Amino acid sequence: MTQSALVFAPAVADALDRAAKARHVVVAGPSGTGKTALLSTLDRRAVDNAQTLSDAAIEALVADVEAGADLAVAHRPTRNPRLPVLLAALSPSVVRVRLDPWGRDQIGDFLRERTGRQPSAGQPHALHQRTGGVPAFVEAALSTDPVGALAPALDELGADVRTLLLAVVLGAPLDLDLLAEALRTTPDAVQAVADAARAASVIGTDGGVPPIVAHAVRVLTPMEERVGLARTLLRLQQERKQSIRALATSLLELPGAVADQSGAYVAAAQDSLRDDPALAVRFLTAAVDLGGSAVDLAPLTAEAHALAGDPDAALRTADLAAGSGDERVRAAGAVVAAIVLAQRGELARGAEVLPTATATDPRAVDLAAIAHVATGRWRRAADLLDGTPAAPTLAAGLTRRMARGLLTSVDSAPATALSTLVSAASVADSLGAPHLLPDSPTALAAHVCLHLAELPLAATLLGGADKHGVFGVRHQVLFACTALLGGDLATAAQRLAPLKALRGLEPRDALLTAAVDLGLARRRSDPRALEAGWENAYHALLVQPVDLFTLLPLGELVAAAARLGRAHQVAGHLDLAWDLLERSGHPPAWSVMLRWWAVHADLIGGDTAAARLQVDALARHREHTPAGRVLADAAECWLAVSTGAVEPDEVERTATALHGHGLHWDASRLAGQAAIRTTDRATITRLLELARRLSAVSSEHESETGVLSEREQEVAALVLEGLTYKQIGDRLFISGKTVEHHVTRMRQKLGCQSRRELLVALGELLG
Repeated sequence: MTQSALVFAPAVADALDRAAKARHVVVAGPSGTGKTALLSTLDRRAVDNAQTLSDAAIEALVADVEAGADLAVAHRPTRNPRLPVLLAALSPSVVRVRLDPWGRDQIGDFLRERTGRQPSAGQPHALHQRTGGVPAFVEAALSTDPVGALAPALDELGADVRTLLLAVVLGAPLDLDLLAEALRTTPDAVQAVADAARAASVIGTDGGVPPIVAHAVRVLTPMEERVGLARTLLRLQQERKQSIRALATSLLELPGAVADQSGAYVAAAQDSLRDDPALAVRFLTAAVDLGGSAVDLAPLTAEAHALAGDPDAALRTADLAAGSGDERVRAAGAVVAAIVLAQRGELARGAEVLPTATATDPRAVDLAAIAHVATGRWRRAADLLDGTPAAPTLAAGLTRRMARGLLTSVDSAPATALSTLVSAASVADSLGAPHLLPDSPTALAAHVCLHLAELPLAATLLGGADKHGVFGVRHQVLFACTALLGGDLATAAQRLAPLKALRGLEPRDALLTAAVDLGLARRRSDPRALEAGWENAYHALLVQPVDLFTLLPLGELVAAAARLGRAHQVAGHLDLAWDLLERSGHPPAWSVMLRWWAVHADLIGGDTAAARLQVDALARHREHTPAGRVLADAAECWLAVSTGAVEPDEVERTATALHGHGLHWDASRLAGQAAIRTTDRATITRLLELARRLSAVSSEHESETGVLSEREQEVAALVLEGLTYKQIGDRLFISGKTVEHHVTRMRQKLGCQSRRELLVALGELLG
């Protein structure tokens, strides 16, 4: 470390000011932190590397100090039993200075001092990551030959430290017993060597090796030595049943190190499958190269490809399993293929590969059940689920919950289905690392929420969902769809913009993205944008089979097609959707929103007779769900308005109910449409004012309380009246689950830990 490059933290600088006036100074710190350079700035006798002094040398220094000599001493962390004697002799008038690796700010200061200009953004962070902040390593990293700059220091470490360092670089843990056997020594000796490595800064306090040092070790160590130690460590870790993932990663760079052990790579792949599936693919590829069976490893390799976000490779690889003589391998390959096809929206095709797998793999039963429900064969799904126990693992049980929740949404109460699916989403979150699933449980729950117009609950689920994994795009486009349905067009557009720029979206995600884009254009009354987005959306529809998950985007396309005069282009898909719902028994959870969109499409097209049929169909769902009641009334009112029969009280009641259910754009639109279809000036003024009031993009806007939204204030007032969640939901035309969501948000906003605290806080807030 050069003197010109000295950069100290404020506490160190303060200690140095005091050191300049002190008789005795002790500078401590690991190697490479600038001790020698600091000693050179002190105007007194200096002793560097005091930890290496002999007993005689220490005794001589102690005598000099006792005789009145001024002294500055620098040392690394050490277990030398004599060094404390010297330090004790200095203690009455000593100033101690501790030097540690730099932080990012100090590296930035160093770069400014070295170059005379501001470092580029991210450079201090990158250097810190590469060097661990050790000043000597920072200087080496900035040299033209970092390895050459580090070579002398590595040579000085001694053979034992270099071997230990190589073992850690290869991926061995700092396990004293393991390393003692690998290095043919004792655990105590390994501990001493590890302490020396830490004192030399080549191993950090966390047991890791700075990347710049690790690279130099790999370059400077002969291949034979690396391979020999790697093979020894591999054998010992396998005997101890330890994870070999870190070691296997290094072995990928050492040809021949595991030439006879492809199983080691398979074990490493299984260990890394969840949190680094791309690495698992590399391990499995290496295992096959070393003689492992590509066919028998196909299911695991296909799963790794799928989790890594490469569905095409996953399908190709899963197909290899069909050639296996092992029925379990064939079944596992079929399961992976079905899952990947489901992720692409091809549920029926996925079910086609599963019939033989259901006999040996419980996951195949759950996947087939999901596909059957989504394509209108729910009774078959019920038979499958009732006749087969779920797989015993938590992850496999998650797929069963998804299947049960989806089935319940068709053959039972929507609220029960929603509860099951929200529970599944919670279980998925608790699993942490991703598992291979046909869909995100959060996305499934959000789909049902959107069909039930439970928009706040959908927003809560999607707001905390993963935005970067296999289902990241799906979560984001569903969030944009939630904002769209709620009338928050700015948020919808903001969320949609990065998705529109992506290439290679899965077909189902591409369709929903295009549908939200059309929905924005229609709600903004932007005919150019509507026309511009049509072909993309229509093409996405053509390649996507009609199932329950297609209904949401199909509804938007039906309304947009009517506006563009292209209803004939979606008529076939709409017929397929009606057939699907009929086969499914017209479940309210999946029928109401499509009927609602169909009413609008018919009214846009001027076909009031067709609209009448859809209104009547909606009325049959009126008592099944809160959304069914609100939308059935709204459809009846809208049909009347379209024919000029405007009853302002009814319009206000209906529009207010729509707004209360989160459908703000529809609420404002109904009031506005009613205003332009009456001739009474007072009614026009009243309804236009109503439309203006209802045009707020979100019930989550802060109100005059500065804390609670308008909707939350309404819920709070009813909570204070002692009403149950169900009673509040009935009063406000929302579900009890949504009321619970609002109460939870209020407790979070107000910092209340109990219901009693919440009631007190609400009483004070609302007066």
